[in-house]
Amino acid sequence: MADQSYEGARGAFEGVFEEYGLPEIIRSDNGGPFASRGAGGLSRLSVWWVLLGIKPEFIAKGHPEQNGVHERMHLTLKKEATIPASKDLRGQQRRFDRWREEFNEKRPHEALDMKTPSQKYSCSSRRYERGVNNKKQINYPDGYEVRRVRTNGEIKWRGRRRFIGDALKGVLIGIKKVEDGHNQVYLDSILLGDLYDIDYKGLRQMVGVHESNARKGEKV
Repeated sequence: MADQSYEGARGAFEGVFEEYGLPEIIRSDNGGPFASRGAGGLSRLSVWWVLLGIKPEFIAKGHPEQNGVHERMHLTLKKEATIPASKDLRGQQRRFDRWREEFNEKRPHEALDMKTPSQKYSCSSRRYERGVNNKKQINYPDGYEVRRVRTNGEIKWRGRRRFIGDALKGVLIGIKKVEDGHNQVYLDSILLGDLYDIDYKGLRQMVGVHESNARKGEKV
């Protein structure tokens, strides 16, 4: 990719989803365009995933070993296809394409009982069609108050505008009362943070939200 923009990344993912279907989970690090410093650590891209019924799963910051198999593949890729780097993007992409074919279709892997990834892989049964409304219906449990985030990232709560997050524009969020004056805010099953009636600034993001971002014991 020429950059890490939302538009470019979304277009690439749409092509992948059209060909291979929708996954249940996408695991990534905390960098863009997958994650952000906003509510729930979500970016526009990962909010879109949630709306498609995909769960974003972020590793802990500074712990690439939590995605060790993927990082090890990157090491092999870099050694075999980028040293030295090609002079331009097209030339480099051709090298990546040749390497990918070798890695996926020709080279047996010990972790796969000496089979190739293409011999073990099957497409998702969850189909994706570009231009069609593929968004899942998000339903919040009884007792939750539902708000749609405005184009400025705010909602109206207790007679005042409260900022939730730029990545959530146009999205329905659920607000659960914890105690008088204290509420928790969710996107589907992902805990975004706390909302206090007397805190006019808006959402207070959770610390360590990636390690505890589900509504425990509740059916969605």
